[in-house]
Amino acid sequence: MNSVFLVIFLLISIVAISQQASYFDAAQSYNRLLIEKNNGTYTRVSNYKVIGSPYLFGEKHLGSIYAPTENANNILLSYNTFNQELEFYTDENSVKSLIKGPGLVDSFKFKRNIGQGIAQELLFIYGPLMGANDKTYYQLLSKGTGYNLYKKYTGELGIVSANYVQADLRQFDLNYDYYYTITATNAIKKLKISQNALTKEFKSIKNLSGEFDQESLKADPESTLIAIFEALNR
Repeated sequence: MNSVFLVIFLLISIVAISQQASYFDAAQSYNRLLIEKNNGTYTRVSNYKVIGSPYLFGEKHLGSIYAPTENANNILLSYNTFNQELEFYTDENSVKSLIKGPGLVDSFKFKRNIGQGIAQELLFIYGPLMGANDKTYYQLLSKGTGYNLYKKYTGELGIVSANYVQADLRQFDLNYDYYYTITATNAIKKLKISQNALTKEFKSIKNLSGEFDQESLKADPESTLIAIFEALNR
């Protein structure tokens, strides 16, 4: 990311955090900036011309991959949220990437890189290895003895709202949902992010009425969810 892009990204981050009108997801905001910054380039997907990027936080992040037969550390990785492929480079001078389709990698990490919007190390695990029945990767947010919290990013083709002429023009939209697993049963469930839904979901395990409120959930759902799962695992 160039210096001008970084300044814009940081300014938007500060405004969003100060206003606290809605949750600010760094990966989504990065994705939107790539769409707004588009200079006419696009990716061909089927019959569509698609602007933006399908990659989480853009391309080429320093990280590691862990596969059944091999591991690779400190390599450049790109995570395509649209088709769930991992692209990696054997060295910094490599022009062409190697591609691993869904399931060929058990897990992978992105190292912390503030300059590219990655505030902390990100660990992703292949869904079927933790009880999911879809071929996608889940980011581990909180790990405990009984319950683990995950976040799943998915890239989709969206309508370009400012486009009224090109019927074949689309943009890469980035969406996410939260899930949790139960260690004892290897079950995975999608979470509904509201105070009532979360309280009901875990009422048989712990009374969460004093652990969070609707305002904290609205201002920063991710940090609030992490705190909830720390409470569940105590």
